[in-house]
Amino acid sequence: MTAPLRRPVAAALAAWLRAPGSLTTRLAAAWGGVQVTLLAQRRERPRPPERRALGLSPHHPVLVRQVLLHGPQGHCVQARSVCALRAARGAWRAIRGLGSRPLAQLLYQRRDIHRSPLQAERLSPRSPARRALRRAAGPGRGPGAAAVWQRHSVFTRRGQRLWVAEAFDDWACGRRAQRGR
Repeated sequence: MTAPLRRPVAAALAAWLRAPGSLTTRLAAAWGGVQVTLLAQRRERPRPPERRALGLSPHHPVLVRQVLLHGPQGHCVQARSVCALRAARGAWRAIRGLGSRPLAQLLYQRRDIHRSPLQAERLSPRSPARRALRRAAGPGRGPGAAAVWQRHSVFTRRGQRLWVAEAFDDWACGRRAQRGR
């Protein structure tokens, strides 16, 4: 289930923003394979949307895992998962040992994990997620001036929440990847 998009978006990209299930599996089918690169895994303070979704105070420490999903032709999607430190020691402790394995291996193989409806938003040029995607894509690749969209949802297991956000644009998931729809 997804929330309606607030701004107009190309049909191909809208399909990606609303797609249920594992984005990694979907990207692998569209791109002919996906590699996961761990960019960072560290303790941080949550960003405002993460804090609200997880029900945390601004200074509550969280575990952040950032990865880059990239395909053979240089397409890339940045994923960020966030949970309270206590959840990283409890229901979501398996995240700490994922390394370069996809989070989907954990999320979609367990029946006791529930997902909130997907939300999608267009990222402002100054958003941390957009800047990180541009840096991660490398020179001459990535979104440039194109619109960057992010979808996010919250997974719950044993009462503990995990925020998952995936940032991409039509460069990564537009016409070149339509066969994955």
